[in-house]
Amino acid sequence: MKTIDQLIAELKLNPKQSATIKLYFENLVIELLESLKQDNVQNFEDTIDSIRRP
Repeated sequence: MKTIDQLIAELKLNPKQSATIKLYFENLVIELLESLKQDNVQNFEDTIDSIRRP
């Protein structure tokens, strides 16, 4: 798997393009992590609720 810097070098991007690509991937990773976090929170809440029910 390539790093973002390796991809940038391979594509011979200029500094402005490099910054744009890095920002895009950073935001994509943040969005993915937020989604995973919400899924985990919901799973915990569902589990806790199921245990509390008589």
